[in-house]
Amino acid sequence: MNIAYRETLPDHLFSHHVESYWHVFSDEQLTKDPLEMFLPTCTFNIIFIDAPCVVRCNTQTKWMQLIPGAYFIGQTNTLLSFKSNSALTITGVRFKPFAFANLIKNPLIDFNDSIIALENIFTLEKTSHVLIRQIATESKAIIQEQLINEFTDLLLSKTMSVDETLRAQLNFIMFRHGSIRISELFEEFKVSKVTLHKHFINKVGLSPKKVSQIWRMNRILQLRKEFPDVNLTTIGLEAGFYDQAHFIKDFNAIFKTTPFKFFAQKSNLIEITNLNISKRFTHQYDPIVA
Repeated sequence: MNIAYRETLPDHLFSHHVESYWHVFSDEQLTKDPLEMFLPTCTFNIIFIDAPCVVRCNTQTKWMQLIPGAYFIGQTNTLLSFKSNSALTITGVRFKPFAFANLIKNPLIDFNDSIIALENIFTLEKTSHVLIRQIATESKAIIQEQLINEFTDLLLSKTMSVDETLRAQLNFIMFRHGSIRISELFEEFKVSKVTLHKHFINKVGLSPKKVSQIWRMNRILQLRKEFPDVNLTTIGLEAGFYDQAHFIKDFNAIFKTTPFKFFAQKSNLIEITNLNISKRFTHQYDPIVA
């Protein structure tokens, strides 16, 4: 399967909410080998697809039918796989974990491991529907990005505000690559365990512990990429695990397989995710100063 991937940084106006615009293209049918995407990274995505396809997270048995259009993808605790009877282009906007805290009223945990038609979450005006069709089918990257900017502006126009406390709490975890004790958050931000947990579940869709687990696993992927000849036990210790058993248990909880089996597979998904992780941990997705 030939998969092409590219991404660009968003307009500076949206860089507090958006990590990047991205584009995945498969030049053949996705019937035998599904396109696996969206490892857990604590981010949200809005995607635009140009052809009918089916999607499934790997904890489910049934495939969900999708028609061309725009969809919201909540926090992923597992893989999402796509199949199509034709070539498939998926264009996406990847949002930071606090991006929808002030935009969606429902607890964000309600959308975990789900892909939902965008119009079922947001009130979309006629202009937005026109832009969705144009974004999904536009072949010229520069024009498509201009259309995405217009669409993102409409989506975020109701509130460009960011929950700065939530952002600081998430950054506190990310800057330490998830290798923290949750009690450190209580102490640093003078907040109770119950209050912090409830706030994260409602505004991020994940508990602070889960966020820490995911970013620590992302750190494992980064270290494996940087040091391919170092054994996995050593990498686990470098990422802050106490021993091999602790490492394997947490890895399986996030990726639903052992680290040895995971890294034995050849996957475009791993390469794409590694690119994103490296940029995230080296602050290349930080807000852009105009």
